[in-house]
Amino acid sequence: MTKRVEATEHAFAKELLAVISERPYRDPLLDAIRSGQMSRAGMKLWVAQAMMVVREFTRFISAMHANCPHADAQLLLAENLWEEHGQGVAGRDHYSLIRRLARALGATDEELDQTVPLAETTAYIDYCLKVTRESSFIEGMAAIGIGIEYFSPRFFAALAEALTASYGISRKDVEYLLVHVGEDEDHARRSLEVITAYADTDEKREGAKQALRDMLQVKHLFADAVYASCAKV
Repeated sequence: MTKRVEATEHAFAKELLAVISERPYRDPLLDAIRSGQMSRAGMKLWVAQAMMVVREFTRFISAMHANCPHADAQLLLAENLWEEHGQGVAGRDHYSLIRRLARALGATDEELDQTVPLAETTAYIDYCLKVTRESSFIEGMAAIGIGIEYFSPRFFAALAEALTASYGISRKDVEYLLVHVGEDEDHARRSLEVITAYADTDEKREGAKQALRDMLQVKHLFADAVYASCAKV
């Protein structure tokens, strides 16, 4: 790889991360928990909506893997999928872990099974499926690897701390949040490396940036809608 290509890739990585600055956003959830304005029942509802996204996350990764022709990127996606499945350990898959968190907040399995998604939750899931199934793997990785996983380590670490402090939740019960602190930081870094390596035309680079913009928009609408619903409880 020439120095000129390396410089171009580095410049594009900065361009991609700059898209995030176009849509500055602060999820109101953390401030509400820390200030005592979010009830335990409201937090339970928040986790139930998030759980519905988590349930589908393996499908997003599988769709990207199916669309990806490059072995190194396939390996990253395969590792990500294996981690989502708890590396084969029963009860350690991410869906089981977030259900445990919901139960720690007082949810029953019957409640969780009967959870109805908000319209914005459905729109969020639908966009993730669409971008990973119908777009290039580069656009899918920009949307998922950067649009979602880039933010997870800091947000989930703060959320785990807030939940244990405000609701007496054990560290075992916030394991779903804590596993993302290390895993998603690595995923986001490696996703950015893959995107910059294979987004080798202006068209591919613009497609990646637009996929990221669209993801941020739908994700923020989801976060705002879930918060507004839960804050009423």
